[in-house]
Amino acid sequence: MKKSFSVNIGYRLFNIDEDAYERLNRYLDNIKAGLGAEGADEVIRDIEIRIAELLSEKVNASKEVIVLADVEFVISELGEPEQIGDYSDEKDSKQQTSRNERRLFRDPDDRIFGGVCSGLASFFDIDTLWVRLAFVVLFLFGGSGLLIYLVLWLVVPVAETSAEKLQMKGRKVNVSNLSDRVREEFDQVRNTFRKKKGNPQTQAHTAKTGGSIVESDAFKSLIYIFGAIGGFFLIAFSLMFLAGFTLSFFADISYMVHSHDLGVSASFCDVIFFITTSRFMGWMSLIAILFFVGIPLISMLIFGLKLIFRFRFPMKWYNRIASSLWGISFVALAALVIYHVVYYSNSANESKTIVIPQSEKTIEISLSGKTPDVFNSIGSADTRWYFSDNNGSMQLLLQTEIEIEPEMYDSNTRIVAHLRNAGDLTTLAYNNWVPAVQDSSKIIVPKWMPSGQGSFHVSEVEIYVPVGARISLTPETRQLLNAQDELDNVLMTYSDFIMTPEGLRPALQASEPVVK
Repeated sequence: MKKSFSVNIGYRLFNIDEDAYERLNRYLDNIKAGLGAEGADEVIRDIEIRIAELLSEKVNASKEVIVLADVEFVISELGEPEQIGDYSDEKDSKQQTSRNERRLFRDPDDRIFGGVCSGLASFFDIDTLWVRLAFVVLFLFGGSGLLIYLVLWLVVPVAETSAEKLQMKGRKVNVSNLSDRVREEFDQVRNTFRKKKGNPQTQAHTAKTGGSIVESDAFKSLIYIFGAIGGFFLIAFSLMFLAGFTLSFFADISYMVHSHDLGVSASFCDVIFFITTSRFMGWMSLIAILFFVGIPLISMLIFGLKLIFRFRFPMKWYNRIASSLWGISFVALAALVIYHVVYYSNSANESKTIVIPQSEKTIEISLSGKTPDVFNSIGSADTRWYFSDNNGSMQLLLQTEIEIEPEMYDSNTRIVAHLRNAGDLTTLAYNNWVPAVQDSSKIIVPKWMPSGQGSFHVSEVEIYVPVGARISLTPETRQLLNAQDELDNVLMTYSDFIMTPEGLRPALQASEPVVK
């Protein structure tokens, strides 16, 4: 017959005999002696909770008293106090992570909302970032990520004690690991406290009041939620524009420059090289645009990812490098724009006048330089410009502006052709921009003005016809005048006209209107 005691171990009540009590009491005293002052109470509390868990497995309806053998079993599981501070063994114990020993908990120390992702990452021994990315992908494709997260938040317990946090990471729950865990938590609290700024009065007030609402977990969770939502939109916005920006550089945009149907491929890079004065200027422009647009988008992407996943990133060095590169690209781009504005403002104008003597013949106006059939076939006769291939080089063709006006004070027909050369002032050949006259009645106007790299050639032709003279317009000419708002849709149905002081009018003897 032995004496027994009722003792409170880890917030549980046990009946324990005298020998077992003395052995357990010596064991806890030895642990306290080996721990020192800092964190001793926290470690003892966690050890007692673990002892209570182990002892509860030894108690049943037929055995209600804890005996010495039960205490020895507990000590063998937790380890002797001499293991505390043995860092070589401690290091090895940290690396012994068997999945069979792991338990699934929510991690409160590395959480954004409920610690579900970090708990799963610890259970499967993977990086938390990948679990969070998986939930984001599941949320974006079907919304199942949110449902799974909420269910796990409800059913998975949180790791509150040091023993549970060790089990979550697959580490053995013994004296050494428990003391190590408490030391780590004390170090984190100490470092956080040192980083916080404030005078002693403010710290004393915070200690008395328990902190303001801003420091509460509910407020922090709310901030995390809004931050994550903002981060999601930042990521979506930056990725969308980065993708579009990349595609605009390298993708075929010939459909935008009216060359796709001609079989001529063109990209944003090709257009930049065409506008700039040389290949070197083209490459400089592309690099400046790349950094000027890309750096803000990448910064937005990084900031969005940090809001959601809270990973560490060397923002100080990144901001210095990124801001320097962006500033250089801005200055370079501004210099390139100013240079080309000055370059293309350098222009030279030419004018030629042709006089056709008075004649009874009908004046026929037609166009040379046929529009590609594909434009006419798809109803794009109003195309004002397009890129084409000229012996392997890109060439821009600009449509000639045509005006037909009444000549009030002269009986002769007068043609005035204007050519404006911008950039490279090398002019076009005479017959490329000056209308041709045949049989004193046929006026053939060049429809397209070719421009090469670093140059633009814009042509305008004014035809002054005496009042009362008859004029015949080809279908292509009528289409061009209609596209330039020189001929309305009603007059488009006629082919023969008479010049009046108010402009062109259908000829009186014209028969049925011509279908457009």
